[in-house]
Amino acid sequence: MMKGLKVAHWLGVLMLATGIMLYSFTTLTQEVSGILLISCLIGLGLVLMSPFPMVLFIQWARAQENSNSSQ
Repeated sequence: MMKGLKVAHWLGVLMLATGIMLYSFTTLTQEVSGILLISCLIGLGLVLMSPFPMVLFIQWARAQENSNSSQ
């Protein structure tokens, strides 16, 4: 499961970076189809990125809880 979340996270980073690059360096934002493409890339990139840091935090918190209970 963690490997899948890592892949989704990096795919999301790539999609976000691509969307930002297209927004910054092209004139696609002057067309409706370009606006749709860029907003989908940025939005889906953020959605794919978001679960991985939360899972890492939950794993860290459980590890802290386990280390405190063993002492």
